[in-house]
Amino acid sequence: MDQLPVGINERIRHEAKVAGLRSKSKPSIEMVERRRMQLWLVVLVVMLGLGAAAVSVSMASGTASWITGQPWILAAAAAALAIGFCLYAVEKEVHLHRLSRLLVDERVLNSEMAKRLEMNSALSNAGKALNSVLDLDEVLDAILANALVLLGGSSGSVMLLEDEEYLRVVAIRGSEIGRDTRVHVGESIAGRVAQSREPLLVTQEVIDGELSGHADRVSAPLKAMCVPLENRGQLLGVLKISCSDDQEFDTVDLQVLSLFAEPVAAAIAKAGLYEAERAHVAQLLDSERMKTQFVASVGHELRTPITSIRGAVAASRRDIGAEKRIELMDMIERQSGRLQTMVEEILASARVDEDAGKPVLRRIDLSALVRLAALDSSVAGRPIEVIAPTSCEVRADPEAMRRILGNLIENAHKYGAEPVRVTVQQADTSVVMSVVDQGRGVAPDERERIFERFYRTDPNGIKPGMGLGLTIVRGLVESCGGTVWVEDAPGGGAAFRVSLRVRSNDELREAASAQ
Repeated sequence: MDQLPVGINERIRHEAKVAGLRSKSKPSIEMVERRRMQLWLVVLVVMLGLGAAAVSVSMASGTASWITGQPWILAAAAAALAIGFCLYAVEKEVHLHRLSRLLVDERVLNSEMAKRLEMNSALSNAGKALNSVLDLDEVLDAILANALVLLGGSSGSVMLLEDEEYLRVVAIRGSEIGRDTRVHVGESIAGRVAQSREPLLVTQEVIDGELSGHADRVSAPLKAMCVPLENRGQLLGVLKISCSDDQEFDTVDLQVLSLFAEPVAAAIAKAGLYEAERAHVAQLLDSERMKTQFVASVGHELRTPITSIRGAVAASRRDIGAEKRIELMDMIERQSGRLQTMVEEILASARVDEDAGKPVLRRIDLSALVRLAALDSSVAGRPIEVIAPTSCEVRADPEAMRRILGNLIENAHKYGAEPVRVTVQQADTSVVMSVVDQGRGVAPDERERIFERFYRTDPNGIKPGMGLGLTIVRGLVESCGGTVWVEDAPGGGAAFRVSLRVRSNDELREAASAQ
């Protein structure tokens, strides 16, 4: 009720006037009770007076002949006077009773209006608090804080919907279930509310009846309320509030919580959009940073071979000996090869990002491929030790594996120290290939970052390279269905390990069904 019913104040003034309350101030229940007491005191005095008069007339009838002759006239007059006054008193009592009821109704309505204004004020303050917060965790904590203050609850929780199947606890206050607890939609109190999308006032009867079999999955107090959080027809989660043993919720509290849930859901949706936008901005900033880093790295790396080539070409035009000219041609060839390698790395990195040219997986002999790569590396002046079985088959793309091995071997010689060793270890369903060096190793806080594009453990850029080799390795390994990581090598140094599958998923399923 937002206002008093039309006419109640006029009815109060009318009844007060009829009942004899003509004070300029508004009548109160206390004034009605005083008026009623005065009325019945007057009635008592009048009745006692009439009784005393009747006794006096009876005693005087022996001496007054006119009274003796007409006694019924006096009796009738006294009775009529008494009846008339009683009717007057009853009429006034009826109006006083009506006035009393109207005043009680007015007091109840005023109390309801005050409670509603207090609720609206609390909802408004809660809405302002929620709208002023954009961080999702802060929004959820503010939701619980305002809900508990608004309804006098002792504990509460907010669960958000995940994958249309689960509710995950993302905020708690009091003694509710643990954070990150998951509940299936349709199970427990919260799951039932998420499924029906209807507010629920939890009592012992509800648990014994409708929720029989659900309460044991989630701690469910006997006095609680749970409402869905919906925004534009989309279910976001549920909000549950519990009270202590000496409190009790009713349907009015449930309505208040349902009203509270509307701005809450909007605030959660807004915070979710903010989080998504912030992640998008971070992604754009990261992309811009990588672009700037790419330009700087490529520019720095390309400058050296281009300068060397231009210098060699200029020097070859002068009158120099044949031996010196051959040296310059060798320099041009080496620097051209370096440029070609850089371009190939850039193109390979782009293909990995675009998932283009996806490798065709087939059975290959990894041991033979490792020995061939070691032979090529030794010819190039970078000796490799190989520890591998005679034959070891994996499912991979041979060209991808050659590039993986080449990049890991080059990385070991560039940043590590000899001896460099390649090992192949076979298990039941996987094979682990390791490239191990005896260098300074990789710090634990850098073991994930070294696989990022353009990241280099050599911040001064003394060693050649653009920081794309390990990024390409990870992309190619994952395209072959494997994983790559780095750890400390036994005895010091870094050990880059690549795990590959021996059999395909179909072969694994067939083997499992055969067993």
